Amino acid sequence: MAERGTPSAEWVPLATKFPCTLSKDMAPEAIADGESPDAFGLGIDKPGWLYYDSAPSSGTAWTGINTVSAPTYAPATCTWRYCFNRLFGFPATGATVYYGAMNYDSTYLLQNLGFIPVDDSGESSDITNIVPILGGLVAVFKSANLHIIRNADSPGGSLTAEYVKQSTGLPVAGNVLVMDDTLIWCNTHGVFSYNGQTITELTLPIRNNLGTFVSTAVTSLTADFEKRRVIGLNTTGKFIIDLNDKPMLYDYSTSGFRFTSKTLVAEDASPLLIDKIMLVYQYSASDSATVNIDVKINDEWKTESTFTIRPATDNGMAMIPLSNMLACRKFAMRITNMSSSLYINSIMCHVKTGGVMGYSNK
Repeated sequence: MAERGTPSAEWVPLATKFPCTLSKDMAPEAIADGESPDAFGLGIDKPGWLYYDSAPSSGTAWTGINTVSAPTYAPATCTWRYCFNRLFGFPATGATVYYGAMNYDSTYLLQNLGFIPVDDSGESSDITNIVPILGGLVAVFKSANLHIIRNADSPGGSLTAEYVKQSTGLPVAGNVLVMDDTLIWCNTHGVFSYNGQTITELTLPIRNNLGTFVSTAVTSLTADFEKRRVIGLNTTGKFIIDLNDKPMLYDYSTSGFRFTSKTLVAEDASPLLIDKIMLVYQYSASDSATVNIDVKINDEWKTESTFTIRPATDNGMAMIPLSNMLACRKFAMRITNMSSSLYINSIMCHVKTGGVMGYSNK
């Protein structure tokens, strides 16, 4: 609603959908509510709230793949798996998968050819891992490519490896797991999933700014299987990918907290003048909470002073006057620190003059 004497003034939402997934590649002026171009340390267990959480669950290791002892009469020195009631083996060097007859787990009994050449993609590099998936599928990874053996549970045993896609390999053998019948793995190009038909690039919104969402940074890949979260542990923290509705990307590799809003753009030729930020919050831990805020005027970040919230009730609204109140063509804000137990439901800015692209003040 316009203020008396300033007909163009209005409150414009900056962020209302939390927690926000990372979206680093898209222009910050074009990202949607619920996305952030730069964020870390966000709490993700209370949907609808922005809050600080430095230590979400690190998950547990996937136990769905087991190495078995070399069978009697093994045709080669291999790493052996027993899945879909038959033996599968692959050597440390080479591009061949050996398989045995069904229901023989300690003796290699030749069936048909007994091996599958995995080189039809023209890539002759070594196999790094083979991983069973539900439905008779076995993933055969090389460092750069992915192949799939279908009908591995067929008693007939005429097995072949189907080339799936380049640049979707597994350079680090342990960076793979299966969650809810979906294969998930991490390589130098990001994190991917495969449901038996389609490969999905889970880290697509940050493809050109992957940071620690890569196999060269990950020390182990784990998961919170109950909450459907993939977790990549590294030397400084972790990343989390929530798979419930759509892939949501969260970074915990940098200590502390940061949330950055989308960038508002002035409409037409009129500059923006934003003089206040409003936070709708919940807080009951003590007498006061603090928030540190920066604002972006055009392309320059400016630091505001620490703001103290003294709530009269557990739920409230805090009006934060800005000291950097300058006419601009673009505006954004970020929170660089906030008290624990402070939960923010929405962030709005007061446009004193000018119009914001995508919003109407008429």
